[in-house]
This record gives sequence, structure tokens and C-alpha cells, in this order.
Amino acid sequence: MKYRDAVLIFFILISFANYSLASDKEAEHKASVVIPDVALLSLKYEGSSNVEFQSVAHTTAGEKIDFQSKQESNIWLNYSSIITSNQKRKITATVIGDIPDGISIKLKVGENIGAGIGELGLSNGSILLSNSPVDIVSGIGSCYTGVGVQNGHLLSYNLEIDENSFYSNSERGETSVSVIYTLTDDN
Repeated sequence: MKYRDAVLIFFILISFANYSLASDKEAEHKASVVIPDVALLSLKYEGSSNVEFQSVAHTTAGEKIDFQSKQESNIWLNYSSIITSNQKRKITATVIGDIPDGISIKLKVGENIGAGIGELGLSNGSILLSNSPVDIVSGIGSCYTGVGVQNGHLLSYNLEIDENSFYSNSERGETSVSVIYTLTDDN
């Protein structure tokens, strides 16, 4: 019996020694990569971000008022987006304030250019702005446009005048509105 107990103790000690030696050769820990949800939007420009439409001063009675109807604003729409699978984002534009009767403001969103990478959004072309959100860029996935001017989407503005409504309702003065851009989930 002593011999059998000694052999059993011997095998138990060898098993612990092997386990102990093996565990000194390997170690482990978890490493996680956490990718956050990202939805960032900014306007980049050289000079001023203000867009101003002015009428041309006339010297001849009877001529209609002529506005500079097109503005190349040199305002660029930059964005970064990280989405979950099967999700898309879009950018909307909303006017805050009252546009005078007979005047419409159209926004033209250029195609994406510059240093961007990923599933960049597609321009919805020329859009009539209003007090309700309108989609101006759609189909945005995980991407970035690059930072600054000459990256992202160039914004251009066009003024359209319904002369009958404009001349029936307009008064001298200045009207300012704000255009709010929002990067949001496209459900």
C-alpha cells in the first residue's frame, strides 16, 4: 500500500509540475476595439459665411429691380460618419426666419470632391429651401469628406423671384434668415 500511495503521490506531483511549467509559458487577456457612433457636420469657408443678395441700383425709371440671382458662396459642407450595418444618414437644410413673399431661395449642393474616403453621400441637386427640413445629401455611410474648403460638398445659392407676388407684397428693408444644416439618421 505504501508503494501504491507513493506512486500516486509521484504522478500527482508530476501533473502539478507540468501544469505549473505550462502556465508560465502562456498568459492571456482580452483586447477590445470599440468603434463609437459618429455623426459630425461642419461648414468650412474662406472669408465670410454670409450669403447676400442685393438689388442693382437703377438709373432709369420703369425698369424692374434686378437681383444678383446667383451666389457662389465658397461654403463647403464637411462631415464624418460611422454607422451601424444597414443604416444610412442624410443631411437636411431648414430655413429659420421668414423669406419675403415672392422670393424663393434655391440651394445647389455640389457633388463630393476632395480627400474624402468611404461611403460618401450623394447630392440631391438643386433644392428649394423652406421652413421645413429638406434632404440635400443622402446615402451617407461610414466615411469622412476631408476637412476645409475644397473638401466635401460646395454650396451655391440662387434667388428666384415671382414678380407678381414680389411687387404686390414687398416693402423696402432687409430680411435675414438662417439656414440650418443637420446630419441625421435616414430611417
